[in-house]
Amino acid sequence: MIALEKKTLPLLILRDVIIFPGTIAPIFIGREKSLNALLAAKRIDDGQHILLTTQKKQDIEEPGAHDLFRVGILAKIIQTVKLPNNNAKILIEAINRVKLTNITGDDMFVSEYTINPDKEVDNLEVLNDATTAVIESFKEYARSNKKINLEILNILTEQRNPSYITNIIASHLTSKIDLKQALLEQTDVQKRAELLLEIITAENAQMDTEQVVQQRVKKQIEKTQREFYLNEQMKAIQQEMDGSNDKSDFFDLEKKIKKLKLSTEAKEKATAELKKLKMMNQLSAESSVVRNYLDTLLSLPWGKRDKSTIKINKTEEILDRDHYGLKKVKERIVEYLSVLKRSRKIRGPILCLIGPPGVGKTSLVKSIAEAMDRKYTKFALGGVRDEAEIRGHRKTYLGSMPGKIITLLKKSKVDNPVMLLDEIDKMSADFRGDPASALLEVLDPEQNSHFVDHYLEVEYDLSNIIFIATANSYDLPRALLDRMEIINIAGYIEEEKLQIAKNHLVTKQLKLHGMKPEELIIPDDTILELIRYYTKESGVRSLEREIGAIARKVLTRILKDKDLKTVTVTPKDLEEYLGVKKYRFGLAETEDQIGTTTGLAYTQVGGDLLSIEAACFKGKGGIKSTGKLGEVMKESAEAAYSCFLSKAKSLGLKESEYKEFDIHLHVPEGATPKDGPSAGIAIYTTLVSLMTKNPVNRNVAMTGEITLRGKVLPIGGLKEKLLAAVRGGIKTVLIPEENIKDLKDIPANIKDNIEIIPVSNIDQVLEHALVRKVKK
Repeated sequence: MIALEKKTLPLLILRDVIIFPGTIAPIFIGREKSLNALLAAKRIDDGQHILLTTQKKQDIEEPGAHDLFRVGILAKIIQTVKLPNNNAKILIEAINRVKLTNITGDDMFVSEYTINPDKEVDNLEVLNDATTAVIESFKEYARSNKKINLEILNILTEQRNPSYITNIIASHLTSKIDLKQALLEQTDVQKRAELLLEIITAENAQMDTEQVVQQRVKKQIEKTQREFYLNEQMKAIQQEMDGSNDKSDFFDLEKKIKKLKLSTEAKEKATAELKKLKMMNQLSAESSVVRNYLDTLLSLPWGKRDKSTIKINKTEEILDRDHYGLKKVKERIVEYLSVLKRSRKIRGPILCLIGPPGVGKTSLVKSIAEAMDRKYTKFALGGVRDEAEIRGHRKTYLGSMPGKIITLLKKSKVDNPVMLLDEIDKMSADFRGDPASALLEVLDPEQNSHFVDHYLEVEYDLSNIIFIATANSYDLPRALLDRMEIINIAGYIEEEKLQIAKNHLVTKQLKLHGMKPEELIIPDDTILELIRYYTKESGVRSLEREIGAIARKVLTRILKDKDLKTVTVTPKDLEEYLGVKKYRFGLAETEDQIGTTTGLAYTQVGGDLLSIEAACFKGKGGIKSTGKLGEVMKESAEAAYSCFLSKAKSLGLKESEYKEFDIHLHVPEGATPKDGPSAGIAIYTTLVSLMTKNPVNRNVAMTGEITLRGKVLPIGGLKEKLLAAVRGGIKTVLIPEENIKDLKDIPANIKDNIEIIPVSNIDQVLEHALVRKVKK
């Protein structure tokens, strides 16, 4: 027999129940420590008393002393029953609240305890009132909660002991363990009654809310069933009256499925969906999803095509009518349409027009559609990040819809339109997928005849569509570039802009503003002034805006002065209409300068002149560069400086004339990012001019990459750079010798306006660029 100290008993741990004094409850015992505690309790004294407490968290399998509540119950064991698997069941009577201290034990828990009796009552009348209120609230609670035996209400009515009443009611609550433990630990009967009333009131309110929700759901279900029943009755009556089902909701859908030239797969899908729709409650949310799907599937132009006839002579006339210049571009488009006329389908690459804004890429595609007698539709890809824009959403998603290509076909009502994929270089990718990769399937002639939109879930043939893309730059995904043939549109020279303005822009703006041709006359010299001093672009978009601004001001004058019938705008009038001149026209520099060279740059908006300047001051010998230069351009500056140092002696410089000086290289317009290697020879020329005090010829511009040994490497964007030189009034342009082959693609009117000198090394550059010959 185990010898235990006075007021020390084995401790039985309960998992998810709180026992209150005065109650009799069965307890199932399965854990080894609990079985050991029961056996130990049986061996001491009368073998009838044991301590009970509850663990704080139910999911702990082997709780420690710190996991137990410190207020528990002293209980009397009434009966013990052995169960299979070494488990046991005991029936206990809770005697008193106890405070547990010094809980110990490895094989079982043992604890010291002290009786924790209820406090004496100060005001019995107030306590009785509180107890009565608790009983009334509990009666309402018991009637709503089916788990409580209503016989307990009779027992409570007969009782007069507030302590007993509160304990019994607390034991019947289905509240959380923490709340019931708080009731157990409360020895002030008045406060226990108040806490009980608060808990029961909250429980009643919750049950009332649940009942209201259940009633509402029940009514809604009854209403839906009733409407469905009435709807079916109406259909039956309608069929009886008409003698057939021709007037039913599904007759039109069935008729469409039979009439349209659906593919076998699409026909099976449409038939299956219609059958499913007939079986549904027409007022349910799912039926509207199926109906929308069928409407989309059946509204597509299955087999409907424009009977286009391509006439090559007519095509040339339309292109010449709508677009001035662009000889090479027009030739390629005519070749493309010639192949299409003969082969009916093009299996080759997709055309992609790349060029700066305002050069007429979009209007070219419109002209192609007109020349082919096909409908024109446009898919703006700028800012598209979601793959679903191309492939559509799956039907399972709320608010799902087909992709933009299927939507555009639905609007165009033919399956062979000319579709413009505008701003294809402005697509981007994020967590919603990569739309550029999704576009590969659309543009691949081997795959697009079996294109599957996620919403339709059936194949649709896109091979009859003429896809033409446009972009501002070559910054396209590599896989897309492989599927496209690039047609470069560099921009317009001054003469071309003049003809475009005369033949197109002025007429267009007069029409937009509702003016007669005789009301506004803009002579050629005025248009030239506009081009030179109010625009600086490769295209003609800004020029069109300026002409529109003149048209508005002239229209306002005519409406104010009824006697004014016509207005001729001279170059002198431009400042009155458009304000002061926005740009300087002519040479990049007005005089020959030391340490300043004119380079040529290629940007997304076309070619541009690049002024490169440098200054030197006492230092340790080094170079720094500013002007928001990119990494490649900074490396190009360092390469040019190293090349200069290696050739300084051959240029007639002493070490003290360059090794004791720091050089600051700057490219003005510091807010504009600049990058690329093609400014290499311009940077070198600037450094030589600065250190030898030899001015650079203001009539000369140059472009080319430099090596450490002074070789000149080829560059890209030659046509755009030559256009910029012509616009800037440059007389001579130095280009890399390896770029001579690209001169074949340069229009004659550009080459006639400037002298192009090919160079292969840096000595040839200095020979043409510097005012004085370099002494060697």
